[in-house]
Amino acid sequence: MGGRLFAAIRPTHDVVDDLERFVGPRRDADPRVRWIDNETWHLTLMFAADVSELAQDQLLERLADVASDTAPFGVVLDGAGCFPNPFQARVLHIGAAAGARELTHLAKRCRNAANAAGAAPDGSRFVPHLTLARIPRPFDATRWMQIVNSFGEFSFDATGLELVQSHLGDGPGGTARHEVLERFDFRGTNAH
Repeated sequence: MGGRLFAAIRPTHDVVDDLERFVGPRRDADPRVRWIDNETWHLTLMFAADVSELAQDQLLERLADVASDTAPFGVVLDGAGCFPNPFQARVLHIGAAAGARELTHLAKRCRNAANAAGAAPDGSRFVPHLTLARIPRPFDATRWMQIVNSFGEFSFDATGLELVQSHLGDGPGGTARHEVLERFDFRGTNAH
């Protein structure tokens, strides 16, 4: 079996610290909610579950090309959401209130790069978001959405993307451990 890879944008350290100030005091408030370690917070652009070494090498080249003509852009995290819905929530997230158009375009390009490299990406509909918590047994999380909505907004400039390998069960408490394989800085310009 090949590697589990994803392309992602990470929020800046300042944003992670600011968001953790709100999440931290709530981490032990509800045993039904498993909060994600803030060191692994990211916005996933593309996920591929089984990538061969050959496809990985080609994907690295293609993502470098994507990043080379992508200009940095602003992202504002604001607005809670749940997958698949608030009443049977399995994931609690904060959405991208600004930068969603750019993230959607970039996700499409990353998924196309994965396809071209032979690293079949998952086919799920792209929703720009940062996962805050997982919920092993679905429940009505509308109260948690209200709490996350009270956090306010968190702004940063997206200046690059990463290709990350996920090692299931190797992280703290049996979670996934993330290994950054490569970071690609955005080198494009907004001038045309």
